[in-house]
Amino acid sequence: MTEKTFHRTFSDASPKGLIYLCLVGGLLLVAYGAATQNWQFFAGATVLPFTILILIQVLKNPLWSFLFAGIILCYFSAIYRYSNIPGLSGIIDVVLGISLLSLIVNTINRNPDIHWKNTINALTVTHFIWMLFCLFSLFSPDTEIHNFIRNRGIFVGTPLLYLLASILMEKPKLIKYSLFLLGIFVATAAFKIVWQKYKGFDAAETRFLLEEEAWRTHILTSGKRFFSFYTDAGNMGSSMGMFVIVFGILTLVVKQRIAQLFCLAVALMALYGMFMSGTRAAIVVPMGGILLYTFLCRNFKLMLACVFLGTLTFSFFYFTDIGEGNQYIRRMRTAFRPTEDASFNVRLRNQELLKYYLQDKPLGVGLGGEVYDTEHIIAKNTDWSIPPDSFYVNIWMQHGIVGLCLYIGILAFILLRCSYLIMFRIKNDQLRQILAALLCGVFGLWLNGYAGRGMGMQPSSFIIPLFLAFVLNGPFMDKTLKKNEILI
Repeated sequence: MTEKTFHRTFSDASPKGLIYLCLVGGLLLVAYGAATQNWQFFAGATVLPFTILILIQVLKNPLWSFLFAGIILCYFSAIYRYSNIPGLSGIIDVVLGISLLSLIVNTINRNPDIHWKNTINALTVTHFIWMLFCLFSLFSPDTEIHNFIRNRGIFVGTPLLYLLASILMEKPKLIKYSLFLLGIFVATAAFKIVWQKYKGFDAAETRFLLEEEAWRTHILTSGKRFFSFYTDAGNMGSSMGMFVIVFGILTLVVKQRIAQLFCLAVALMALYGMFMSGTRAAIVVPMGGILLYTFLCRNFKLMLACVFLGTLTFSFFYFTDIGEGNQYIRRMRTAFRPTEDASFNVRLRNQELLKYYLQDKPLGVGLGGEVYDTEHIIAKNTDWSIPPDSFYVNIWMQHGIVGLCLYIGILAFILLRCSYLIMFRIKNDQLRQILAALLCGVFGLWLNGYAGRGMGMQPSSFIIPLFLAFVLNGPFMDKTLKKNEILI
């Protein structure tokens, strides 16, 4: 059989034989389980044929596998909380591995829509540099191998995610579908917030609050902080802030009436979620996004609208006491007056402690490591673990000032590259503004990294490469559109 014949046979083979084989085999296994009254085997045999059929479809279409991975990543915190299965994070690596296998199968099958050259971009190359730096930390005497294994996502899950997003997210219509699905996710998250507020926390959420002592930061004298499907309220607040700026800008950009109403509804639900999280630092996400958008957009009217909206928001929180009777507005207002906030001062104290203990560790304490108050500056009787409190401070703690400068330099390079593409390489006006909205959401999350950890948690750690992949593939998508063509 020649290579050409092999590829044609592989491509044209009908799945009917496999379907019949799965059904017949499944029926035989089900009958065996029922006859022996082995009900666990019976249940597994019932599900197995459908699982195989789904796997076949997923392998045939890489987009389906990536969609499945995206759904799992967006709802992973809820899946983990309600299943309560330790080590469940391994399922993410498995799902992304299946997606990669699907790409390889389609490459062998010579699918013309698979462009591996898209994997060489600012996102993947810079992460490869960061991986090398993290591997270098193995030579540090402070690095413990179990911490290295626990943070395997840097070397397994994240590279796979970046690679898959860069290859698959290259069509304009996928932007529309992705935004629609993310809007559905925001709606379900907002519904869960309403449920938590009026119906209370369910058994799994109560277990999370009690066993992990999350009640200390979520059940406050000023009121409850809600977290929906997220790991915690801080993660939810920053994520919802990103959706506020992305869908808020899209409301001004999209042309179709139904799309405008959809984007406006999602932006309002995200705004509600951001306030209900009680996360003060989340306000920097939409504020930072508006600031970047004023530089990226080449539309004077939209620029004025963004400047006006940003100024109005800042003035409302900083110069007035309007809404002070509402606990969420009152709490959010403290973000604009940080020196008056006790928790902000605690963060500064922790950072001073970290600075003291890291003064002779320019490369930090190693991947996954922690810093302890061994001189008992705070805790007099125990070696108290100093919490980093935020994403960038955690990078500083683990990788030192050298690693922090490298990481921020990587983000700056990606931001400049994406800004250049949006401003000078994208000719279609609506596509340029849509990509600008996506980049503004990512930029806002990056700013939030000083005060929170949301940018390193799900679903943000999935959404960030998704949005950046769209931006970096922008010139390719722009070639498929006319200059004034309407995408949404």
